[in-house]
Amino acid sequence: MLGLRIFVYVIVAMMLLPVLITFPVALTSVARISFPPVGISGRWFAAILNDPVLLAAITRSFWLALTAAIVGTLIALPCAFVIERGRLPGRNLLETWITGPRMIPQIVLALALLAYFERIGLAESFAGLLIAHLVITIPFAFRTLLVSVSTLDRRLEWSSEVLGASPTYTLLHIIVPQLKTGLIAAFIFTFILSFNNVTLALFLSGFGQRTLPVEMFQRMNVGGMTPAIPAISFVLAVVGVTLFIFLDRTVGVYRFLAGRD
Repeated sequence: MLGLRIFVYVIVAMMLLPVLITFPVALTSVARISFPPVGISGRWFAAILNDPVLLAAITRSFWLALTAAIVGTLIALPCAFVIERGRLPGRNLLETWITGPRMIPQIVLALALLAYFERIGLAESFAGLLIAHLVITIPFAFRTLLVSVSTLDRRLEWSSEVLGASPTYTLLHIIVPQLKTGLIAAFIFTFILSFNNVTLALFLSGFGQRTLPVEMFQRMNVGGMTPAIPAISFVLAVVGVTLFIFLDRTVGVYRFLAGRD
């Protein structure tokens, strides 16, 4: 397992290397993107804290991703139980319907949701953006939790029922502890997926409702491109590495790669 863990970290390091190059770019002392940097200064990291528009976008993205992760996980969990343990007719069709949004190109999904939200009055609103993010995050949370539900030890549940435990006690003390790994993984994966999404937010966010990825995209393509963008990119990379290490320590990424739960 040590070799597999090292392999995973090497792959992640290779994936992050293009992002880490933003660190020296962000250290430049001039107001333009340059590599190698002209002088050494931390002014652009401080500029993040002095940019109210950027801070508002960060806050908006955080709450959007947090809400999408929590709600998506709570919706995906009972769906996983219904698919795994239910004996409903058309169960496979229901599973395909839940995971279907993963197969639709996001540009198509964004245009369809935009047209629909215009009809019902949710266009360019936080609620509409949240619904759109739930559409793309629930399938990932569902798949993650479906694996965890399928590996539950039913004997522990039966023993709890035989010993007179209530359904609530069995859920909280028998089922949830076994699902802890899947719940943490589903939450983190959906949070990252929502936080990093550009396509849906680009089409569905209105004026004053831009998320951080959209704000960065607009500044790079329309104007206002300063070394503050590489600076925030590096900060996000550090946050991503921290989340990965936390996920590995709590969930065990290498266990998923090895086919163990």
